[in-house]
Amino acid sequence: MPIVLKLVMRVRCLHCAAQVELDDRRVKGRKMAQIRCWMCAQSSVVDLVPPDLKSSTIATDALAPQDRPSAATRLEQSDSARVATLDLPPGKSIAISVVAGPSQGLERGLTMPLVTIGRLRGGADFELDDQMISRLHCAVEVKNDAVYLRDLRSTNGTYVADKRVLATQIDDATEFRIGTSTLRVSIRSHQ
Repeated sequence: MPIVLKLVMRVRCLHCAAQVELDDRRVKGRKMAQIRCWMCAQSSVVDLVPPDLKSSTIATDALAPQDRPSAATRLEQSDSARVATLDLPPGKSIAISVVAGPSQGLERGLTMPLVTIGRLRGGADFELDDQMISRLHCAVEVKNDAVYLRDLRSTNGTYVADKRVLATQIDDATEFRIGTSTLRVSIRSHQ
């Protein structure tokens, strides 16, 4: 049986700095590629032409807005959103608890600035015993002293106040629903 090598190019999302893999077969010969981040679901257009044509390394930079192909317009982000850091806020602790559903009573404190939530044995940081939840369903993320909830392209969606969300900022005591489970985020100050 022949061995097939899969060449992969890795670029960083310009919005959240997550690593995005591109299949070399799909981008071969192209000067630009549009990527969609698996983490923040934002799209970016990256330049694939290496600055040194004899180099095997490709450094990708964001294209200037005027150089992007015309498509749907995007709201400009503030400079603070572009340089966001993923740090837990000093003097605060954040916990996620299951308040309804098959895993009711389960609680997890955030020890990292990004925690994924998903189905039992699915590989998430915080796993729930709920068959209606995707393996990697959503993520709770801390960025610049704000807490965000992001859906990770789940099948059944992530809901805050009975509205499906892709990404939203959440506050203390915010409840959200995934599958048949309701979870609550608690932000506590330690003074």
